[in-house]
Amino acid sequence: MEVIAVEAPRFKHQQVEAEIRQLAQALPVGARLPAERSLADQYGCNFLTVRRALKGLVEDGTVVRRIGSGTFVARHAQPKVSPVAGRARLGVLVWQGGDAYAYRVLQGIAHEAIGLGVELRSSWVRDFAQEGLAQAKLLEQEGCAGIVLPWFPHDRMEEVRSFVRACALPVSLPMVVPGLEGNSFEQQEVFGNSLQVSSEQVCGYLHALGYRRLALLGPDTPGDAVLHRMLSSYVCYTSRLNLPNHCGLVRAGAPAMSQLAERWAEYRGDLAVISYDDEHALRFITAMHKLGLSAPVDFQIIGHNDTEACAYSDPPLTTICQNFNYIGHWLLKSALALSRGELDQSTSLPRPQLLVRASCGGAAKIDEAFRQQMGDLDIIVDGAGGVVGAETA
Repeated sequence: MEVIAVEAPRFKHQQVEAEIRQLAQALPVGARLPAERSLADQYGCNFLTVRRALKGLVEDGTVVRRIGSGTFVARHAQPKVSPVAGRARLGVLVWQGGDAYAYRVLQGIAHEAIGLGVELRSSWVRDFAQEGLAQAKLLEQEGCAGIVLPWFPHDRMEEVRSFVRACALPVSLPMVVPGLEGNSFEQQEVFGNSLQVSSEQVCGYLHALGYRRLALLGPDTPGDAVLHRMLSSYVCYTSRLNLPNHCGLVRAGAPAMSQLAERWAEYRGDLAVISYDDEHALRFITAMHKLGLSAPVDFQIIGHNDTEACAYSDPPLTTICQNFNYIGHWLLKSALALSRGELDQSTSLPRPQLLVRASCGGAAKIDEAFRQQMGDLDIIVDGAGGVVGAETA
């Protein structure tokens, strides 16, 4: 009689613990984990389940809690000399100045690594020259077959190009770098199209709500290929409908954003802003607050990426959800293929998804007819600031 071993189902807190352990392995030592309520939203549970899952990681020293600051990665599990049979080992180089978007990409990488059977090793880098190559060498010595870059600033593109060419390990990139098109997780024809498509959809959404003065907010980064696509989409849409163009590209820092807010304040009550990302949207909301103006009464605004802070801003920020699991999946798939001397890149995009909160003033106007009018844009109304899923703790 054949005996078949059946793996016992894990409780929800055990599943979440496995996810967070993988995330801690993907994050460099010293990195802060997302807040408990943010982890709860992402893993479809409540914060008590997350707290129970974290307990084991605290007890074995993987993470450490600092009252008033958060939970931080304290150590990595020591790898075996070589990866477990049937599993690949990949390195992750994390840019030390990374923002909330970069951390969400890391979470996507950690999640997808479980399903793909990939072991992760990670470290911080402050440059992709001497330090980047030194860390890559250490990852090679730890048995990594390839390296993933979750994110890097656009002004470091030349540095990254030199790094990839000098690195002994193949490198999977989060964007198309001229001359290294095969290293991108998406094919060149696809890269940036998600933001271009979603930008046009968001313009249509705001226009359908009755807003006629649409503005585009973003960074003053001339070399940003993704920004170029977003600009193209915005200009084409507003020109097609004979709407006024208001494009605000700002440098880093509060003064530049404050100046833009002062200029756009004259359109109070008649301004709907599409932002390049959540960070710029939240900075704009802060600048308008200083002028005594607030969304959605005086202006409407939509961000992009659904990062942790936007669900708890004042008001909660409507945002286009970035599919970070999709990005993590293809960054890993690309790295694995490159390690075999092959190419494996995404050729199709996830469907755009709009998470409606308070900042756009549109929740009360959305019905089935409105959803059908939006066509390919999935609209989710989140009046509670987060969704708690059913679970077995």
